[in-house]
Amino acid sequence: MFRATVRGLLAHRVRLALTALAIALGTAFMAASFVFTATLTHSLDSLFAQSATGTDVIVEHVIPHGSSFGAGSGGNRPIPASLAAVLSGQPGVAAADGVVTARAVLLGRDGRPLPGQFGAALSWPPDAPFQAIFTRRTGNPPTRPDQIMIDRASARQGHYRVGDRIEVAIGGQARPFVISGITGYGPADSLGGGSMAILSLPAAQQLFGLAGEYSQIDVKAAVGISAPQLRGRLAAALPPGVQAVTAASAAASQAQQLNSQLGFLTYFFVGFAAVSLFVGAFVIWNTFSIMVGQRVREMALLRTLGAQRGQVFRSVLGEAALLGAAAALVGVLLGVALARGLAALLAGFGLPLPITGLVVPTAGAVVAFGAGLAVTVVAAVPPALRATRVAPVQALRDATPAREAFTARRLILGLTMLGAGIALLLAGLFTGGPIAVIAAGAVACFLGVAVLGPLFARPLAFAAGLPLTRLPGQAGALARSNAMRNPKPPAPPRPR
Repeated sequence: MFRATVRGLLAHRVRLALTALAIALGTAFMAASFVFTATLTHSLDSLFAQSATGTDVIVEHVIPHGSSFGAGSGGNRPIPASLAAVLSGQPGVAAADGVVTARAVLLGRDGRPLPGQFGAALSWPPDAPFQAIFTRRTGNPPTRPDQIMIDRASARQGHYRVGDRIEVAIGGQARPFVISGITGYGPADSLGGGSMAILSLPAAQQLFGLAGEYSQIDVKAAVGISAPQLRGRLAAALPPGVQAVTAASAAASQAQQLNSQLGFLTYFFVGFAAVSLFVGAFVIWNTFSIMVGQRVREMALLRTLGAQRGQVFRSVLGEAALLGAAAALVGVLLGVALARGLAALLAGFGLPLPITGLVVPTAGAVVAFGAGLAVTVVAAVPPALRATRVAPVQALRDATPAREAFTARRLILGLTMLGAGIALLLAGLFTGGPIAVIAAGAVACFLGVAVLGPLFARPLAFAAGLPLTRLPGQAGALARSNAMRNPKPPAPPRPR
């Protein structure tokens, strides 16, 4: 039976190869979503971990509960600049610099915002330890109010060089600047996929209305003092409502916040993969139904030679399992390559992400492979059960497929599923229901149309085939009559 299973696969290799493509694509999208998510998470964690370079403790206002800003973002309220001088005099402090952070959007030469998830304005830190995060710099830091330093990714997207003029949208107003320098941010070319506008500290304070104030204060510990120790020492010198957090914990909080904001990408790709696998299941079911209908005499001969119903059932499922395993494996490998393409595709749509090396999660690859294999085997169960109904005596008859009538039960089932699907879709779209309701409605509509398809296939074939009857010869009329004769996949003839 195993050799018969393998020979059955080889005998229909072209049809099965096209069928395997459907399941491989669905598996590839699922594997790509897992690889892409793991890679993005790892990249953002590494990026924000690098952002703590040179800084040990961040002093800022206590972040209100439920605020969209994480630790190390500067909070919602500024702190007095005089506090920086107080902190500089504390034991164990090597340097303390005030920092201004705000929102600003770099504009292209056409006046439109450059691609990016967000636009951040930063002040250039005066002390060297805090400048280490700005890497691969060209040009010079800004020193005048009309100068600005931008990130390398924005310079590349906008085709800007040092000395060019650029406009920056601040508070809804475009302001002109001269690019004094271009910089990277840690190992990346930008800050987490967003653009950076770096200004001198006095210019940033003036532009954002923070004269005599800072968004936060970065503190560098002296030699021999750990970040937790310095945080404990500074806590006693801070006024009420101001907190000190380690730079490492602030970076972890920012990475977690950005990862949660980008979580919709994972849901989108996994949903797309689920749709692909769902459609692929119908392709698998249809293919194996046709194969079973075409191999009635072969299976009847196996029954005549002593094969049991269970062996025939396992033979068909064995073909599906081998096909599913091969297709799923190809899909996983294709998904790893596709993950890199997803990052490039998002960058082309104006959503650049700081992707570094690919991270392939073992659990994600196993889940994607298992999903592809399971969908293939489950979709082949109905045809396999149909194959067990082939009687040994049918080896002596011509394998003419039985024509099945469209029953009232099938009509009621199809209309019920289609009606329920339409109701769920309308409820989800017009009442603000969860996405799961819309997805369930789409699945129900798909199943309802699939159940009702044979009812409409014959009249549609009649109408669509009319132009073919005007062709010379009988080929067009023969094709039209064949399509109308039995629109469903061939089923084994029933024993008499």
